[in-house]
Amino acid sequence: MLDPFGTSPRLLGEIARAGYRVLTTMHNPIAAFLLQVEAAAPTVEVFNAALSKLSSSRVRDSRLEPLIRDLYRTTCPACNQIIEARAFLWKKGAIAPYGRLLACPHCHQRGEFPTNEVDREHATASEASPLHHVRVLERVAPLHDPDRVFAEEALAVYPERAIYALATMLNKLESLRLPAEEEIALRALLLAACDRGNTLWPHPKERQRPRMLTIPPRFRENNLWLALEEAVLLWTEGSSSFPLSTWPDFPPESGGVCLFPGRLNDIAPELPNISIAAVVTALPRPNQAYWTLSALWSGWLWGAHAAQDFKSVLRRQRYTWRWHTAALHAVFEALAEALPAGVPLLALMSEAESGFISAVALAARLAGFNRWVMALRADEQQGQIHLVTPERQSPSPENEPAATSTLNRTLQEQAQNYLKRRGEPSPYLPLLSASLEALYRHPPLALHPQQAYVRLQNELERAISFRGGLLRLRASKSVESGYWWLARAPAETLPLADRVEMEMVRFLLEHPDCSAEAVDTALCAAFPGPLTPETALVHVCLESYAEQSSQGWRVRPQDQPGARRQELGEMATLVARLGQRLGFEVQQVSSEPPVFDWVGRAQRWQVHISASAVLGKYIRPDQPPPGKGLLVLPGGRANLVAYKMRHNPVLEDAAKANWVMVKYRHLRELSEHPLLTVENLEEQLSLDPLTFVEPQLRLL
Repeated sequence: MLDPFGTSPRLLGEIARAGYRVLTTMHNPIAAFLLQVEAAAPTVEVFNAALSKLSSSRVRDSRLEPLIRDLYRTTCPACNQIIEARAFLWKKGAIAPYGRLLACPHCHQRGEFPTNEVDREHATASEASPLHHVRVLERVAPLHDPDRVFAEEALAVYPERAIYALATMLNKLESLRLPAEEEIALRALLLAACDRGNTLWPHPKERQRPRMLTIPPRFRENNLWLALEEAVLLWTEGSSSFPLSTWPDFPPESGGVCLFPGRLNDIAPELPNISIAAVVTALPRPNQAYWTLSALWSGWLWGAHAAQDFKSVLRRQRYTWRWHTAALHAVFEALAEALPAGVPLLALMSEAESGFISAVALAARLAGFNRWVMALRADEQQGQIHLVTPERQSPSPENEPAATSTLNRTLQEQAQNYLKRRGEPSPYLPLLSASLEALYRHPPLALHPQQAYVRLQNELERAISFRGGLLRLRASKSVESGYWWLARAPAETLPLADRVEMEMVRFLLEHPDCSAEAVDTALCAAFPGPLTPETALVHVCLESYAEQSSQGWRVRPQDQPGARRQELGEMATLVARLGQRLGFEVQQVSSEPPVFDWVGRAQRWQVHISASAVLGKYIRPDQPPPGKGLLVLPGGRANLVAYKMRHNPVLEDAAKANWVMVKYRHLRELSEHPLLTVENLEEQLSLDPLTFVEPQLRLL
């Protein structure tokens, strides 16, 4: 296999451990080192031994560990014992920290507390000397190096205390004589400290890593010795070692990774001589913080020579999706020229957003790729893309005006067809992903990748709009907010969420005691590509019907088909009697599923009894019920119904306008209520509403 980007050493490790050989290119020395650590898989004992030797090394008359820990000393506000802060909290531009994160080992007080005067004085007194600045800069860009000014700009995101700590520890790294595996382990720990030592980590924490060299308004200054200790657990998560070789040596047939330390274009002429069965990769996204700091870290860990070929990234200050499209296109074009036609390409995408998805789809199409299938889970921002390498002679591009006109119409058609297949409003990202299939239905634009990206965004804005036959619901200013639906809704299309529910129940009945992962895999296979169900929907469906035991998941006894049929019959009898008791003329319209008409002088109700939460069978915006609709369903479906309403504005609006939903148990209680009347019926039905509770289940 081939990984042309080499951005995920963990992915490469999984491929190698599965018994495959994979060739990867890595221009970033930090990424190559991460792969080396992943392949070596040092044990906890190796990491602890390396850390112990660093700890006991001498700096003047002191051991290194207490010297570094002392930088973060403070006092516990509860017991007044001298302890070390886990982190100090700063406001951007301040001269001293305003807060500290503590976990007192004496009185067990934990949390965020204000700093005291001693903390503020200590922060000022512990500034690094100019010598420490010079040392860390010299390891990246020596004096008179044209990139030194850019290295200085990057270094500005490190606080003085961190510069002193890192410079001191990096100096000791060179003087220690360690076995090879301990040296790898210690460099890995120091890399973690370099990562945690900058001021880019916001407070409170955010989900995603920093992407820009922009100091947030409030940030954490982490305790770097604790960062070393915590990194031991980070690096030893149970993975095993695998063979790692350097080009041109290949790993054994049993599996492993061959690393080419350079760009794909540098090795592309050799690829036709290698039998590549598939391309598997994690797609890179623009990340100024990681790429720029990687240049610093490379020099700090191995010296200026290690950063020499990579430090050009220091000069780039701005990364746009237009630029990224051109960068991705260069790689896809090299693949298209070097590999035979028909080689499958699986690309994994994390932190998916509209610009990222558009850049990838356009870059591959401009390189001649002629197939695009993307499975996307917008709630997790995770995507999988399937492409196939094209014929060497790709079709000639159309002239630009004609291609643009055709593209706009095709984007509209693709968007509308997707929503018709989905049968319910869609978030923006799945709609975008499906619409981009239009790029692969006619020749690519005859434009430079950056120009083509701008043109594509303009055409998408026209196609995914009211002018393109779509409506935007529950939207804010962000294009990725809200839901999109058809201005002319299709008739009799069961919503995707209903079909997912039905498929999951079928699978559970046929595969009792299965794992949640097996359920998820089956649903993804049944609804591939842009119809891939969101993880949250799978969770809610599973919790609605199934229970977990030591053997796995199975349908609850009360949700077995036989039990539900019997209960449906009981509820039908109850509904008929209750309608008669309230003075309605009761008529049974259907027996499977049970449907009743309650007709009175002032009110008319159509009562549907359901064992499922398949709302599309009952609630139709284009076909309101005669009078008021009453949907009776099991209490176990309440959360699933509430979830569907939250994620389907059209369904929710139709339900609020014409329907009342009631649980089996509540209707049983009302049937015994002595004061229930026609006049207070709707009020009493609404006393036990369906509310949504976030599911707690984890699939993996």
